[in-house]
Amino acid sequence: RYIIETCARDGNACICISLLPDGSLDAGSQQMLAGVGDWMRRNGEAIYGSRAWKIPGEGREDNGRLHKIPGGKLDRRHAEFQYSSQDFRFTVGKDGALYAFCMTVPAPGTELKIVSLGTGAKHFSNGIKSVSLLGHDGALKWKQEADPHVVTCPDHLPFHTAMTFKIE
Repeated sequence: RYIIETCARDGNACICISLLPDGSLDAGSQQMLAGVGDWMRRNGEAIYGSRAWKIPGEGREDNGRLHKIPGGKLDRRHAEFQYSSQDFRFTVGKDGALYAFCMTVPAPGTELKIVSLGTGAKHFSNGIKSVSLLGHDGALKWKQEADPHVVTCPDHLPFHTAMTFKIE
């Protein structure tokens, strides 16, 4: 999620993984790197070569500002940071597609409402022609309405941290 927050603002994410004295990685670091690698293989087209969209995201606000992961060195407060199914971040991929990251994994069948993509929001003026979920082979049920754009999550969600919708 730290990578998503950074990319949605045209930033760069950097992590430091310390080696043990013998040059190996501890089990926790290996597990974390494997998880990030799996996520990037599934969602990399929304990250690599991407740029910020018109707005970085939408969702809950804290004191009038978008609820986002805190800055600084990665630690427990980052790992325990809570998002809801209202929290989305956006990037534009090098293929020109818009990517919407749901910052959590909701229950299967949940209707996600992306307010910034509704026809009334005027952020996505071309109209939406297709919506797909990266890492999912089947079709999605979706509709663009005046207030929110609604996407229904599929029955099977093999995701652990965040889901990425490709919107064209």
